[in-house]
Amino acid sequence: MFLVTGANGELFGRPVLDQLRRLAPEADIVAGTRDPGSAAGLAATGVRVRRVDFDDPASLASAFEGATSVLINGTNYGTPAERRAGQHAVAIRAAVEAGVGRIVYTSWPDPDLYPLPIMSDFVESEALLRSLSADATIVRTTYGLAHTVGRDVTTAMASGTLAAPAGRARTAPAHIDDLAEATARVLVSDEHRGNLYTLTASDSIDWTDLAALAAATTGKPIDYRPVTDDEFAATVAAQGFPADLVDILLGVYRAFRAGWTSTPTDDLATILRRPPKRAAEAVAAVITA
Repeated sequence: MFLVTGANGELFGRPVLDQLRRLAPEADIVAGTRDPGSAAGLAATGVRVRRVDFDDPASLASAFEGATSVLINGTNYGTPAERRAGQHAVAIRAAVEAGVGRIVYTSWPDPDLYPLPIMSDFVESEALLRSLSADATIVRTTYGLAHTVGRDVTTAMASGTLAAPAGRARTAPAHIDDLAEATARVLVSDEHRGNLYTLTASDSIDWTDLAALAAATTGKPIDYRPVTDDEFAATVAAQGFPADLVDILLGVYRAFRAGWTSTPTDDLATILRRPPKRAAEAVAAVITA
């Protein structure tokens, strides 16, 4: 029995579930969600739906019962790090105590290169999982990364210039379809036991490439103009961004400049057994969605 937590999430949970149904159409697949009542669409696909609430350990004990493969979906990125760490710990311990043979945990890319405390808990969660289950698979996805840099593209499309404090940074966002398929493939195969994967595109792009994408989309010339942190902060503050969000955005750009997500890996191609979509395609899919 396969169980996908956070399965009602349209941005990652549902895509993984759809890929799992495609790869293992005859399997017993369970969609885990905090509110089964809101998951009528999932039930209509033929999968079973169980209540899985990371804030309710009792729900996890019953939900994981009988599962041979569980995805602990760590993409609840809007949750404060302190709370998310506790939630993931509860889910990890519940899966181990239920005797799940194949545990897959989706984590954050390059956590050691990301200094912001809002994602600091992923290192702790990975360590806990490793200490309890040496056979578990950790998948560091670049889920959300295309959305992050896509914001610069859409802003440039509106203003005519891509002005960002990214310097000469590069990044390697993977396409959501590839990420979802790879995660599903890890769930269905024992060959990935104990591995740690970082799922990126096979190439990287810089902000000049992002400006070129904006230009190609609009049909108008758009150039990349590197700006200082102070200049960027003043611009977005004038647009109405609250101070705490401005600080977060600046921290993300500092991480990019320090090399976060800059190095492509072959992990995604290895799992998919084909070349993944290119980084620019991943961003283009976001801005045209």
